[in-house]
Amino acid sequence: MSITILKPGIMSSVQDLGRWGYQQYGVPVGGAMDKISAAIANIICSNDENEGVIELTLHGASVLINEDSFCAFAGGGCKVFADEQELPFNRLLYIPAFTVLQTKPSASGCRAYLAVAGGFNVEKQMGSASTYVASGIGGMNGKNLKTGDILSFKKINPFFDLNTLKSISGNLRVSHWQVPDLIGLNEKRSDIHVAAGPEYDRFDEASRNTFFASTFTIGLQSNRMGYRLEGEKILMKEKHEMVSTPVTSGIVQVTHEGNPIILMADAQTTGGYPRIARVCSADIAWLAQMRPGMKIRFKEIKEEESDKRNSKVIEALKKIKFCLV
Repeated sequence: MSITILKPGIMSSVQDLGRWGYQQYGVPVGGAMDKISAAIANIICSNDENEGVIELTLHGASVLINEDSFCAFAGGGCKVFADEQELPFNRLLYIPAFTVLQTKPSASGCRAYLAVAGGFNVEKQMGSASTYVASGIGGMNGKNLKTGDILSFKKINPFFDLNTLKSISGNLRVSHWQVPDLIGLNEKRSDIHVAAGPEYDRFDEASRNTFFASTFTIGLQSNRMGYRLEGEKILMKEKHEMVSTPVTSGIVQVTHEGNPIILMADAQTTGGYPRIARVCSADIAWLAQMRPGMKIRFKEIKEEESDKRNSKVIEALKKIKFCLV
């Protein structure tokens, strides 16, 4: 069983929940930008949460389903159509052989995740199938997906009773149930919750106030490595060289010019810019669904509250998995 990439759209790649345990060697964790949506897509398909999925950035992708398959889409950034029929997200889908799925523009989100029941047959490197283009590892030969790539499935689809799915068009079927949106993709909010970073106190009170009072714009140069923010300058009390220190996704660094950068999934493992803040882990997935040009504001919270917010998401995922198994 397999699918064929007819068009990769703006950018498509194989990702899972990341390559953990190799940061000391300079290898980023990487993985899906929105790990919550990637996990949900897999849970719907009765896969392990860490199975590889296809991360679709915005729209323009076209995928051929070569054999009858069960699959699921989660996240945002696009609408998915089979011929003229729009397919729902966060539900189990039955797609007949030779169906072409196309992604078209959506009003919200930035990244969608396609999981197939049984999982994709992608070789793991350093414990992960995630594509990390900078080092040429993971995914399909360490590269983003391109036209003509064929991804086979690991195993035959697990048993799903077609009689429990409802027909939406021809032989297309969908589950009656739907998994809830855990990241609030359609919420009209711009606040990103952050805790103070290791170098927070190196910024004077005026700069700290500016950091939390200002509205920043996600710059056009933003990518999987980091979101470059445009807006008010954030300056340190005194300029001095820093020794490179450990960094990871969610860290907010400030450049010498005073511009904040939020490190994302493919962030480097060390950096020399001061770390003014750290994004709450529960907000990283929501942040990953924001597009260049969108506005954000930082809202300060304590580490304890950050941990509580993350724990709620973890517990919600456990409940979803329990209900669907």
